[in-house]
Amino acid sequence: MMFRSWLGLHQRKTEETIFSPLSGRVLALEDVPDPVFSRSMAGMGVAIDPEDGRVGSPVDGEVVHLFQTKHALWIRAESGLDLLIHIGVDTVYMKGEGFRDYVKTGDKVKTGQPLIDFSLDLVREKATSPVTPMFLIHSDQIERIEIELPARAEMGLTPLMKVKVKS
Repeated sequence: MMFRSWLGLHQRKTEETIFSPLSGRVLALEDVPDPVFSRSMAGMGVAIDPEDGRVGSPVDGEVVHLFQTKHALWIRAESGLDLLIHIGVDTVYMKGEGFRDYVKTGDKVKTGQPLIDFSLDLVREKATSPVTPMFLIHSDQIERIEIELPARAEMGLTPLMKVKVKS
């Protein structure tokens, strides 16, 4: 095993626990006030009605893409799963106002690491909703998924999805 690891041939994780990216009330994806998310057109996942404006990484992985407007980012977990966190509904129209990023595309991240801060008051004022969906982008990567919907989640600490990744 040591030799394989030294050569960079280590096995990829086949199971992934995905933690909450925000602290707040947990909602089923169908409760997001936007049909793209509520009808699972974007992917399987959960949503958080945030208590504050801090977004942390839900997994150990890499930032694949940070949207220019900072309202969303794509993370690839160490298992290869692709996740998208979309802060609020219709926040793209805010054009980055009230958002501050701590990471950039290509950065390695750890579970709970701060990714983005945003003004929750400004999002409530200027966007349709602060409810933040987090979903798996490529369903063909998933062998099995268990979604947890506790009443409340703590950023980086509360597990929300357990995924068995196709090998």
